[in-house]
Amino acid sequence: MRWHIGCCMPTHGRSKGSGKVELFVMLVLFIVLLGPMLFVSGIVVMVKGSGSRGGLLTLLGATTMGLVYWAYSAISHMNFSKGRVLRLKGRARVARRALGDGWADGATPRLEGLTPWQRTVLGEAWMYSAGMEHASVPAFAKLSLKLSALGAPSELLEACHLAALDEVRHARRCFALARAYSGLPWSAGTIPELGQERPSRPSPGEGDDWSRLVRGSLLDGCLGEGLAASVAAEASRRASDPVVRETLAVIAEDEERHAELAWDVIAFCLERGGGKAKQALRQALDALETQRTPTLPSIPGVDEAFLASNGVLPQAELGRLMEECIQRTRERASECVEPLAPLQRARVMMPPCSSSPNSSSIASTGKT
Repeated sequence: MRWHIGCCMPTHGRSKGSGKVELFVMLVLFIVLLGPMLFVSGIVVMVKGSGSRGGLLTLLGATTMGLVYWAYSAISHMNFSKGRVLRLKGRARVARRALGDGWADGATPRLEGLTPWQRTVLGEAWMYSAGMEHASVPAFAKLSLKLSALGAPSELLEACHLAALDEVRHARRCFALARAYSGLPWSAGTIPELGQERPSRPSPGEGDDWSRLVRGSLLDGCLGEGLAASVAAEASRRASDPVVRETLAVIAEDEERHAELAWDVIAFCLERGGGKAKQALRQALDALETQRTPTLPSIPGVDEAFLASNGVLPQAELGRLMEECIQRTRERASECVEPLAPLQRARVMMPPCSSSPNSSSIASTGKT
């Protein structure tokens, strides 16, 4: 399954829906600016001598600003399907927000029947996902550089670059959905930390290049992208909007293939990196126990059924998928460290966190 990606070409004249879009943008801006306006007005009124009235306006303004900030903060910590993380100096990084073109395809979900608040929530959710998908592009570029430095075969480098192109398509689609829901022309901005990064001497506990690559591949690749595949596949099944459903189905298929790439990278490391790579895999297995799904906060005005029908799974489902993915990842990684007997091996032949028994991997089919 693939999307047809088209460029966002400028159009001349006003479309039939442009008036509604402009009205919604004005409404969103009004909600965002309402808090500061009420807060400042309240202070002015209090200075003029009307303490009770000014205090009420100030309280309403502070409450409005707090609600808007809380919604942004809460959604920013959702465990959306995010794939490979861009880590710079030990921290996950994403691009700054920007307004403009260049990072959206022409997809448009159904907007009828959604309130302004519901559209704001969904817009923020897809903006978070867009930022993570966008950051996965340089993350795969960094992985390709590491593999090149270690003399990896061409198949691994090719799979790396094809995965980065997958993430470009994911980011375009997520930005398109964020733009459609929010009514704002969101795009990807800069990642200044990426240009500032300088090679640093690893700490003694991090081990050599092989050890670091093994740990990152297991946690961010096998587990992280495997979980992203499972979350997207389940969310696709629950989504009612056809565009959202197709988007998540494609992401699930691609992320599962990316997880298989991570297993191929681990196999390469174990073959070339020797005992240190195998020891790093054992240590990464212990670290699996610390990987847990963050708590998804409740959002006023939207319930779990609404979120699930729009591609955001409830907390209980995220936790279940995370536990399943950790278990499958542990079993398959343990097989890499200590080969199992034939009957035991049959239990771990499925890709980690696979949502479909018919899914295929790069290693087994050569498809990308």
